[in-house]
Amino acid sequence: MKAAYRQWHEALSTEFFGAEHALRSAVLYVDDEIERQLAEGQGIGTSLAQAVADELTWSDLDRPLFSGVQSEVVQWENDGSKGPPPSLPVLSLSVLAATRMASSDGMLRSNFYGRWIHLFGEQPSGYRANKLQKAFLDVAAMWEQLDAWLDEAGGLYGTSTVSTDDHYWKIGYPISQALIRGSDRQILTRFFATTRLRPRNRNGVSGRELLRRLCVWTAGRDRHLSPRLMEELANAVGTGETLITSLLKRLADDWDGTLHEPEREHRRRALGLRLMVADRGSRLEWLAETVEALPETEVGIPGGRAFRLREEYGGVYDGLESLHPSPQQLAHGVRLEGDALVLEWAPQEVILLRMHPHLGEWVSTEYFEPGEQHWILAADSVVGDVRAMVSALGGRTVRQAPAPVPGWKLFKGVRAVNGSAFARTLDRGGAHAHVLEPQIRQYAELSGGLRIASEYRAGAGVAGHFLRGGAPDLLLPASEAADGRVKVVLDGCTEKLRADPRVPFPLCVVPLEEGAHQVGTAESSQVFTLHDGLHEALPPGTGMLGYSCDGTAQRELTDVEDPEAAIRGAYTPESIRLPRTELVRRTVLEAVLIDPHGGVRKVKQQTVPAWMESRLPEDALGPCVEVEVPTGYVWLVYRTAARWSVRPLAGAADIPEPAPSSGDFAWAYAVLSAAERSQDPAWLDYVAAADGIAGRQGA
Repeated sequence: MKAAYRQWHEALSTEFFGAEHALRSAVLYVDDEIERQLAEGQGIGTSLAQAVADELTWSDLDRPLFSGVQSEVVQWENDGSKGPPPSLPVLSLSVLAATRMASSDGMLRSNFYGRWIHLFGEQPSGYRANKLQKAFLDVAAMWEQLDAWLDEAGGLYGTSTVSTDDHYWKIGYPISQALIRGSDRQILTRFFATTRLRPRNRNGVSGRELLRRLCVWTAGRDRHLSPRLMEELANAVGTGETLITSLLKRLADDWDGTLHEPEREHRRRALGLRLMVADRGSRLEWLAETVEALPETEVGIPGGRAFRLREEYGGVYDGLESLHPSPQQLAHGVRLEGDALVLEWAPQEVILLRMHPHLGEWVSTEYFEPGEQHWILAADSVVGDVRAMVSALGGRTVRQAPAPVPGWKLFKGVRAVNGSAFARTLDRGGAHAHVLEPQIRQYAELSGGLRIASEYRAGAGVAGHFLRGGAPDLLLPASEAADGRVKVVLDGCTEKLRADPRVPFPLCVVPLEEGAHQVGTAESSQVFTLHDGLHEALPPGTGMLGYSCDGTAQRELTDVEDPEAAIRGAYTPESIRLPRTELVRRTVLEAVLIDPHGGVRKVKQQTVPAWMESRLPEDALGPCVEVEVPTGYVWLVYRTAARWSVRPLAGAADIPEPAPSSGDFAWAYAVLSAAERSQDPAWLDYVAAADGIAGRQGA
């Protein structure tokens, strides 16, 4: 191995696999500019291509072309594989060839081998060119060896992003490294943060879904990604699994949740801000989800106000209430920076919102969920386009309302219940159709449905409990089969369904009995239950939910095994019944309860307890009071400033005939006070009885 080759090996090892790359995504990106910088920085007088060419074995026809490098690799393995493999300059040169792939110099953009042969100064056809092309099989093996070495090192030299696919195979390895420059990796950490990806991609977002989100994130905005990557994004959309989806997935799986900031030693966590429309659309707030192991921190507007964030219920931070979203922030974005955390809102003209499961408010989301209800916040400049788009979905009428921020409108009740109309709307496209695109899944999921007992969902091993006849829709994962179908298993029965993420399969069309059902694919399935009503009692297992309590109760509902150490809902035996109550307006001046046997009971407004009165303002009292109705009383007679009135306290069939005694004058007086206020036959019987007591019977 000659000196120049060794110099390049050392320079490339330091540049791409040094100590600062430990536990971070390693991308061996080498283009003409980086080659020049490395050569100048390390004082290497021989080009990378020449250094590799000098190692080729042309003289011995029986030996492989890269036999010299391969011998060094064998020796490196025998010595314990310390440091990057000796093949590094060869691999880097193949990446340099991939970065030069373009439709120029008489070559097509897809012609890798033409660029590879050209780097060695050989003619495109002929014996030496053919041998260089055939020898690339050995180069592919060197790539696989680099990938394995990085994995075996456990991240000490960085985590591998070496990828390929069935289409490219051998040349896919260098192409995967040529797609993303160092600057792209830096920007992609911002993308991962703004799309609220979890560190190490714990939610398992697929490469195709990441590609979809990246296309949305870059739509209409220059995010300063390299032209090569942008070109690859444009060509990869709608083509299924590609090299770029595989590479994005690997980068996401390796992302530790921090920004790519070598100057700050990659310490700052990053997350995308959410926008929350609260109080039925009357208030707008910024919302920041909590970051793991960061219960309290401080962020601020660069050069401006600071905000102290504290973890609150629902997995969100408290502390941004005073930062009111403005039209300028929505139009140009928001960036809040701190020593430990960066929060960012990427500007957009159309914002999709979905109901937050814990907060009960409408919060911005990354993808549309067919069958679920959404709101859309749209800038005035695009309201017409959005209105036409959501109207094309069909179904119920979408309501347009003023937004709680000037220059924006709110569309409520956006929902795709007609699969055909939904697919046509997406196929028609448009500048803002991307907000209606559903998530591209790896696994089957349930959506929509008439859910009951939604609070008994987490931790019970059941995706949800639904009313029979209102079973949820089944969202299918993307299909890799040629016919675009996915095998779906429902309670052990298998059926092939067309996998279109835009059109969920409605399970309500399948006649299902009450009880538990399991549905999904061979890779993933979910259990849900169907019930005719809550009177049938809660599904098995849900009674084990409660608030764990060890001196102080926990904030969230969880599975509890020890009934002595948890707070649960109250249980009342059959013998106990809640008192019967009736609401009476506070403006009532006088009121009595009447039974059939001459009984009269004066209604008294309950006084407000002193402890409550001292804590509540006067206007906090409601317009009505609750009156307890003892057993046997069937009429409420009351007087306002204008007149007397009467109200039955039971159904007509349940009101007994009156049987007062002749001396029940108070009873008669009460009945006759409201005698003309009802023509109910049962009431007229009471009036007749009261007339008899008053001596007016037959008059």
